[in-house]
Amino acid sequence: MLVSPVVLLHAASVLLSWHERSMRSFASNTLAASGHTLHYYELSPPEPEWRIVFIHGTPGSGAVFSEQFEHPFPRADLISVDRPGFGASRPARRKPSLDDQANAIGALLTQLAPHRTLLVGHSYGAPVALLAALKFTNQVSGLLLIGGSVDPSQEKTYLIQRIGDWPLFSWLLPRPLRQCNRELLTLGHDLQALQPRLRSLAVPVLMLHGGSDPQVPVANVDYLRHQLELAGKTNLFSRIVLPHYNHFIPWQHPEAVQAALMTLTHQLSRTPHDP
Repeated sequence: MLVSPVVLLHAASVLLSWHERSMRSFASNTLAASGHTLHYYELSPPEPEWRIVFIHGTPGSGAVFSEQFEHPFPRADLISVDRPGFGASRPARRKPSLDDQANAIGALLTQLAPHRTLLVGHSYGAPVALLAALKFTNQVSGLLLIGGSVDPSQEKTYLIQRIGDWPLFSWLLPRPLRQCNRELLTLGHDLQALQPRLRSLAVPVLMLHGGSDPQVPVANVDYLRHQLELAGKTNLFSRIVLPHYNHFIPWQHPEAVQAALMTLTHQLSRTPHDP
């Protein structure tokens, strides 16, 4: 009974590796950041106007943004990070938390030359981007959250997840899926801790979400709008909801990501924020 699920999980891990192959032609770097060795891909044009840092969901790696690298946003230095616990970043196993993940992104930002920086977070990467913007405001100009998991009330855990975290079973899982399960088990609690901090958001945030997203309900969009409304900061919030799109917008609909980035950069150009 255990063999079939394990085989399927390993097959899912192989599918994730397909993105890695498409990123082999791009520069790859590592740096020591917040107790990690952080791996990231980079594509740098001459004299960029923007820096865009892509933060993947769970499971995954920085390579899931290969479409954005193959069709780069104009005049932008692109960086796509393997979050701690995924891809080529190390250590491979560390207690999961949004705070730890955001600190790693912040350490990366502080080691790079100052620039107008946008954080793009997909799925679990969205609250990582939000928290990084709250903790490192001087390094961030704006946020694009794609299919973002931000509402703690939408996070559910199941018995099978808890069983999968037992040492007896977790060693059977590929590392990305083991780490994914560990992150999802703590995400609800982490989002509750993030909620009161949202009133301090100081940069524009655009949410891009699929109206037919079965993984992360579109209700997450109204949640963040409401939280910023309570803080009197609706001027910082905008949204693009695409009714028939699902959760995998970055690689299934890269043109939607490009359009959202254009919208956000135009908004920031009208109201400059230079960290």
